Amino acid sequence: MRKIIPASATALALSLLLTGCGASGWDSVELSEKPSEGKAPSVSFETPLKVDEPQTKVLQEGNGPDIDPGDNVMLQAALYKGSDGSTLGDTYSKGAGQVLTVNDQLKGSLPQMYDALTNAKEGQIIAYSSPETAGKAGDGDDATSVEVYQVTKKLEPALNEKMKTPAKGMPAVTQDDKGTPTIKKPSGPEPTQLASDVLIEGDGETVKATDTVVANYVGVRWADGKPFDSSYEKGTPVSFPLDNVISGWKEGLQGKKVGSRVEIVIPVDKAYGTAKELGKDAKYPAGSLVFVVDVLGRTDTPAAATEGASGSPSASSAPKGSASASPTAKESARGK
Repeated sequence: MRKIIPASATALALSLLLTGCGASGWDSVELSEKPSEGKAPSVSFETPLKVDEPQTKVLQEGNGPDIDPGDNVMLQAALYKGSDGSTLGDTYSKGAGQVLTVNDQLKGSLPQMYDALTNAKEGQIIAYSSPETAGKAGDGDDATSVEVYQVTKKLEPALNEKMKTPAKGMPAVTQDDKGTPTIKKPSGPEPTQLASDVLIEGDGETVKATDTVVANYVGVRWADGKPFDSSYEKGTPVSFPLDNVISGWKEGLQGKKVGSRVEIVIPVDKAYGTAKELGKDAKYPAGSLVFVVDVLGRTDTPAAATEGASGSPSASSAPKGSASASPTAKESARGK
């Protein structure tokens, strides 16, 4: 079975994206097969590959929009052994990839990465290798891994437009001068029906129930209005297949357009469950919930991304606990 790079490994590899010059064998790195839906590209190079300083090489020029400061972008990644060129893993087969925001935080912590992205276009494929990867791929020697990154999509910018007033019965929503929303404390009895309302209407593609969605979001409990999760606070949007999230998310977002801000009121039976069902030490919020979601992008979901969904969510690729909405996990919780 092919080993897949975990999100943490992808983030580590991204943190090493630097520039350099001169390395024996580096010029031999070439794109031998372009990526396709759900399939990583193939690369060829002289082995064993060793570099004594960080190297980058453009394997395919991008032909899409320029990547600018402040943009949100989707990146796909693949990793290859420097000793023999074999594949160590990729993100292509697991969904839409990883989201990165090209912001001042990135510029301060990883200036080379910031410079590389702000000089790229959508569609560009970059190869990278660094002596810091020597021996870390289980090569048994000092060969350096080859990492390949593709800028697959420039996403909608963070939303900061005038919002309409939510529909009657839905909590009020305000936003600060950067467009970050705040959900006011809900009032009245907990909802029994799902409700969603578009606060800012986008004009992008329409989200399908089977899509992978890129979004910023904040969620609060209906009972007390306290936030329990927010991608805005983390500084980067997330991506996740709608087939792997709680049904309230899936039903509330399908049919909406990219570029929209959506408020979703989710009753307990379409959320994570009751306090009794979740148990004493539950890490997911019980009861009815309210979310505000900014839909920044959508892609088709590779079949492999929805296979084998478990109750252990990935915080880097979905809202907390999203995979727990799979029927098996939810049924087992209710059966406690």
